[in-house]
Amino acid sequence: MSSSYLKNKGFEFEKDKIVVGGDLRSLLYATFRGLPLIYCNPLLPFRFDRLSHDKLSILGFRCESDTYAREVWERISFFMGLSGLLLSGEGCNALRVRDNQLIMSTEFTKFKFNFKKLVIVDDSQISGLPRVVKQRTKQNRVIDWVNVRSGCRHSIDFLEDADSDFVKEIFFYSSERSDNPNLKDLVAVSYLNDRQLRDFDFSDTMAKFKITKMMKAAGIRGARNGRDQKYPDKYKYYAVKVEPAERQVISSVTRYYEEDERFEHCYDSLETILDEATLPSGYLGKIMESM
Repeated sequence: MSSSYLKNKGFEFEKDKIVVGGDLRSLLYATFRGLPLIYCNPLLPFRFDRLSHDKLSILGFRCESDTYAREVWERISFFMGLSGLLLSGEGCNALRVRDNQLIMSTEFTKFKFNFKKLVIVDDSQISGLPRVVKQRTKQNRVIDWVNVRSGCRHSIDFLEDADSDFVKEIFFYSSERSDNPNLKDLVAVSYLNDRQLRDFDFSDTMAKFKITKMMKAAGIRGARNGRDQKYPDKYKYYAVKVEPAERQVISSVTRYYEEDERFEHCYDSLETILDEATLPSGYLGKIMESM
């Protein structure tokens, strides 16, 4: 069978109900209901996000301590893959709906899923949905990855400014630019609206200045700069120096659509989805119990 034939014809499957979305909400929703899941690109949680809920025990996590949300995402994805419920393939270029068919396009072929109902948890990667009638926008989550050039040796893991949404949180982690685990870089998290994103006062440059100020206030110093001549038993230190590396903006937009019997839209929070969690039946449930 030629590749050109596959590209034109593709593969066709029958599914009663499919969950759409690549974020943690989508994976949790699909897993606890034992439903197949499809997405174009995986949307892993932020590296330092934590999750705490009694129902995480169903997934094999301890309830008495916070769990990294990314670990939950990765474990669920593993379970779904083993059970054959993860429909997403590598190299997905697009997801679109045509009548009662969901089409996943890749570089080489198309996968067509005839469905009775699509459950849309994350609508950011799919086209062909009904008309949007209303949308609600929350603050953007802005993540600034920062290289620490001077001031990378200390025991602090976290700083917070409870009075501001700009550089509200700073997480320190072992630098991936060095083999020395004692050297730390950092990532700062802000919550900004669209207007603030366009304002230089909330740019990564201004974030650098605030980060430096917070580090100094926490007692973090730069590299040693020899001994103090007046007090030979004490050292002098360079100033803290940081350098912005990358800024990521995660928008938060909830869209509400015209009613269409083909679609079911889930707007539940992570907390609500976990509150309603039960061990799924079938092969997926058996895999989860055995793990």
